[in-house]
Amino acid sequence: MLCTQLETTTTAEDVMEKLSSFMKANRIPWENCCGVCTDGAPVMLGSKSGFQKRVKEVAPNAMEVHCMIHRFALASKTLPDELCKILEAVVKCVNFVKAGALNSRLFQNLCRDMDSEHEALLFYSKVRWLSKGNVVNRVFELRGELKLFLEMQGKDDLLSHFNEVLWKPRLAYLADIFEQLNRLNLKLRGKEKNVFHLMDCLHGFLAKLQNWQRKVGAGNVVMFENLSAVLDENEEDSLLDPLLKTEITHHLRSLENELNMYFPEFEEEEGKLVRNPFSGTLDITTISSDVQDEFLDLKHDSAAKDLYEEQEHEEKPFNSSGS
Repeated sequence: MLCTQLETTTTAEDVMEKLSSFMKANRIPWENCCGVCTDGAPVMLGSKSGFQKRVKEVAPNAMEVHCMIHRFALASKTLPDELCKILEAVVKCVNFVKAGALNSRLFQNLCRDMDSEHEALLFYSKVRWLSKGNVVNRVFELRGELKLFLEMQGKDDLLSHFNEVLWKPRLAYLADIFEQLNRLNLKLRGKEKNVFHLMDCLHGFLAKLQNWQRKVGAGNVVMFENLSAVLDENEEDSLLDPLLKTEITHHLRSLENELNMYFPEFEEEEGKLVRNPFSGTLDITTISSDVQDEFLDLKHDSAAKDLYEEQEHEEKPFNSSGS
């Protein structure tokens, strides 16, 4: 396992030199490299001198793969214009409060005087895309305090956003959907996660997106906690505004389309072969003919099957208590 820093520049040549030195020192032949996974940075994907290109020169059989979490981040950036304006307004408000130490202290004191759960807003960073959800959630939670602070500071340009009819429900929806995206992203991270686990998580989320579209179309937003609470606050009219309904369904549909584009379907039979080569439902005709004999040997290897089941039992203990 190699984990090291680049001392000065971070070019593809620098990365390749570090990796090549590690491979040589540990006597690992490049012929053993079966794949290379990177994010979308030009230094990694450059067609002429990118890192992936350099790896392919010494390991021509290596498969090039785009990092799944980075692909998920790209797919999650889609927002309709009106919701995008809400996010931009949130960032402007946060930047005003956090721009100087004095404003930060004044806002903190205001939150303390109002016995708020939080006393500070969070900075937004495009690079750390997960921060988007945390920033919007915090602004939603402190929306009353933030509005009062802007009034005290005479920031009419920023206050105008708070006075828009759909400001609060749009902000609530953004907080909800970003929270859902953050939860999914955390499921994709961590140790002992393989591509099948990641795809299962994504397929589950895609199914949720389809279900949410149907529910929102029927005016049901119970799965969006903040938006549901905002609508319940309005006793006279707790129904979802038709315009907001259209915006939300459009966003959910766009998000579904983007995820499908960035994560094309895996071959189901190939997935079954890797997950459980001993399954009785596998269709041998779907397997490449040059490995069918080896597959049949493996499938009928009792020792290998016992070892596989033992490892499965250790990783996923069976609970028969029913509780």
